[in-house]
Amino acid sequence: MEGQFLIPVFLLVFRKKQAVFNLNQEDMKMKKSTLALAVMAMVGSGAALAAPLGGTSNSAGVAVGASNHSLFGGGNSGVALDGAGSYIDLAGGPIKGSNTAIAARGDGTIMRPADIGMLPLPINIAQVWNATGSSNGANFAINSIRQITQISLAPQFGGLVIGQVANASGTPLAVGSGVYFGEWAPRAAGTPPNNSTDLNMGSASRTVWYVGDNAVTNTNMPTAINATYGVVGINGVGTAAGGTPDNPNLYKGTLTASYSAGGSNSISGTLTRSGSSDVDFAGTTILSNGRFTRGSDIEGRFYNGAQALAGIHKGGTGVSDDVAFGGSKISGTITP
Repeated sequence: MEGQFLIPVFLLVFRKKQAVFNLNQEDMKMKKSTLALAVMAMVGSGAALAAPLGGTSNSAGVAVGASNHSLFGGGNSGVALDGAGSYIDLAGGPIKGSNTAIAARGDGTIMRPADIGMLPLPINIAQVWNATGSSNGANFAINSIRQITQISLAPQFGGLVIGQVANASGTPLAVGSGVYFGEWAPRAAGTPPNNSTDLNMGSASRTVWYVGDNAVTNTNMPTAINATYGVVGINGVGTAAGGTPDNPNLYKGTLTASYSAGGSNSISGTLTRSGSSDVDFAGTTILSNGRFTRGSDIEGRFYNGAQALAGIHKGGTGVSDDVAFGGSKISGTITP
């Protein structure tokens, strides 16, 4: 038995009974007028709902975009895993589900359908952990998920590690401002055990990725950035080098961004981890559309008015060396 369950989605989804409201014509007119005023206010103020933006080392493993999965949608930062045709909402899907399971039964517990809003069926979806990290005053939350059972039409989580940029108190940034980065590998072949810290990150299909809700683009790029960011990097969680899912061994360091329109624009700094090669950002260029790059080995983007950043490094000898990183501003100035 390979742990494969072909369970129709309509049997898994927990559906609440919809309330019925009786509205008279005046109520409807008032609601329509209110809605029209809200829309005009948004248009007049220039407000817009920007699509989440990010990048990946291998779009066949992880693609990033606006979440639109039938069970875990919402239009916020999402990932499409293992060639899936839809994007699962990171905050509303795997993060929420794993944190719900851990709050109820402890770190390293099994996430079941009820934890992600489905019917309380006795299926072991995945083993889950959460952890925290910090670097030079910047805070982060990290969720790790190891898929056990394959459910037809449900997300194929595989081994998924999700880093989140957090605020000064350690709380992950709210949906709408969320910044996410991490790594993924396909579910191990055969019947995975219920208890293991091996996320299969030794796979040749291992992928690093990043995405955020409120990306800086050419329409809202600050005119000047002179700031330092506390940054962590995720690599090989569940391996000897990467640490265990409940205590990941992170790259850490600071990156300094210097940008002015028409000036010399660069990111410099180094991320280090004991026993691993350094990740050096020398030669990385900041572009006027909110992105930063260095050839084919470094790419990333600023978020939330350049208060945060995330990206990936692919400069090693193979996919096992790739690093996903994220950070938040710890000092300096940003001029809108």
